[in-house]
Amino acid sequence: MNREILEVVDEMFRRELQVPELDPGAPLVDYGLDSIRSISLVVEMEAAFDLRISDEQAAEMRTLHDVVEQISALLTVRVGQGDGDA
Repeated sequence: MNREILEVVDEMFRRELQVPELDPGAPLVDYGLDSIRSISLVVEMEAAFDLRISDEQAAEMRTLHDVVEQISALLTVRVGQGDGDA
C-alpha cells in the first residue's frame, strides 16, 4: 500500500467522517460513509491527485485500503499514458 497516498486519503476521510482513526481494512460505511459524503470525497480526491474517478471505480472503494489501491492504479495509468507524449 502506498504510504503517501494513505496519509492523504486517511486525513481526508477522518476529517469528513469526523473520526479520530480509521482501520484501512474496515468498511467505510461502518464509520458513517454515505452517498453524499462519498461524492464529496471523490471530488476532493480528484482535485488532490489531479485525476478522474469514475462512478464504477468509486463504487469499488469500500475500505481505505481499496481507496489507496484505486488511486495508486489510476496514478500509474496516468504516468504510463504520459510516456508516449514526449
